[in-house]
Amino acid sequence: MDIVLVLAGWLHIVAFVIAWGYYGILGRFVLPGLARTSDVRQQAADLFEIERRALPFLLISLVLFGITGGYLLLVDPSYAGLGNVTASSWAALMLVKHAVVVVFIVVAVMIDFWARGVDESQTDQQLAATLRRVRLTSDVATGLGALIALLTVAAQQA
Repeated sequence: MDIVLVLAGWLHIVAFVIAWGYYGILGRFVLPGLARTSDVRQQAADLFEIERRALPFLLISLVLFGITGGYLLLVDPSYAGLGNVTASSWAALMLVKHAVVVVFIVVAVMIDFWARGVDESQTDQQLAATLRRVRLTSDVATGLGALIALLTVAAQQA
């Protein structure tokens, strides 16, 4: 058993679960719960505070995800080199998976930007629109995370 490979795989999964789980919980539980218990200004303030506390964990998880993912890709015997996506179905699935990962990261950055950009000078309608946008894109990020997990399992079976 290669302990470095095991630890890299474990850290990769933990890092992914932190990011994927955060957006899933934010969109499905936190924001709907805030909407039922507070006005739009308090919801925006709470979202800002939640995001402020979560951002260091998200950044660390994305860095770990990238580093461990690169390592796991390079040591995988199915890896035939950068750009060689026709070598196997594994290579093609990994290309698709990594494209989805890039989209996931772009969506995550948008969510974080909107959540940290709420401002007291905004109108209630602007704050409500931002909260809706964050909730919708959190759901998109959650769906993309599910697709990443599916592509990972499919690639392992290829």
